[in-house]
Amino acid sequence: MKKILLLITSSFLAFVACSQTVSNPNKDESTSKKESSTNEEPNSADEEGSVVAPTLKDPIVENDGTEEAKSYFDGLEKKEFLSQYKLHGTDSQKEAQLKEMNDSLKKGELLFDGAAQNKKWFIPATIQKGSLYFAMANSIKSQENNATKEIDRFLVSFNSTKELPFYYEQARSIFQQGINSVRSEKITDQNTQILEEYYINTYYENCKIYRDLSDIYLNSPLPDSAAVAEEYIRYEGTTKEDAMEMTHEDLEAYREELSSKSREMKGKAISSCTSGILEAQKYDLKNEQVEATRKLLRVLDPNNSALQ
Repeated sequence: MKKILLLITSSFLAFVACSQTVSNPNKDESTSKKESSTNEEPNSADEEGSVVAPTLKDPIVENDGTEEAKSYFDGLEKKEFLSQYKLHGTDSQKEAQLKEMNDSLKKGELLFDGAAQNKKWFIPATIQKGSLYFAMANSIKSQENNATKEIDRFLVSFNSTKELPFYYEQARSIFQQGINSVRSEKITDQNTQILEEYYINTYYENCKIYRDLSDIYLNSPLPDSAAVAEEYIRYEGTTKEDAMEMTHEDLEAYREELSSKSREMKGKAISSCTSGILEAQKYDLKNEQVEATRKLLRVLDPNNSALQ
């Protein structure tokens, strides 16, 4: 593989080529035609339209007037830890803030683990514990982006987006343990329903994230072909004609890499939505979160067997 291809591929892996800037309009006609044929697949984000997960509810807590109940469930701890926190400042400042948030998350988990020891607080404490990870994800989503260049702003946003599935997966395991516990004890109340909504929402959120990443790859512009050819001429000593031919080959390989990554992310989106629906069937869950997940899967994979 040519040195210049390695260069632009490494840039791709760093998501540099995924900027919103339009690539050079003077690239050769054959490249433009092939690029359009590669992007024949419709943009699922546009098709999806108004598929939005319903708002998740806060758990219902029976405050018995004790200081212990107030400490666990008046919401101050979670807000102090994460909910109202927004990453801001320089990269190093954000790293320090993220560490502080992770430390606070661990403290919050211990807090709600303690609450869960009381049987009447078990379900709301489980919901609160899992929702710490939702709050963490929301803080990362809404972080301040101070980059001045468009590509740098994009990179901040993209790199944070690809970290989000981890938080929803962590929350999912907490909610699933809670569901298994209440099912074994045959507990059914309003908090149980809220717990189930949070559980399915973790699948829905990750489905959306992977869908968005797929669209970013699918619609990413190619690097400037003239600039790539100039790199060959300057550093490899090739003729202009050879440089253009080599550039064309490189961009073809690069385009295929984009397409491959897009398919990979779409596959993960479909898998996440499908898993959520199958889990809903397993637990016989029927709620707005399930319907939103089904609606999104119909856009991504209308013939999916989970929709039957």
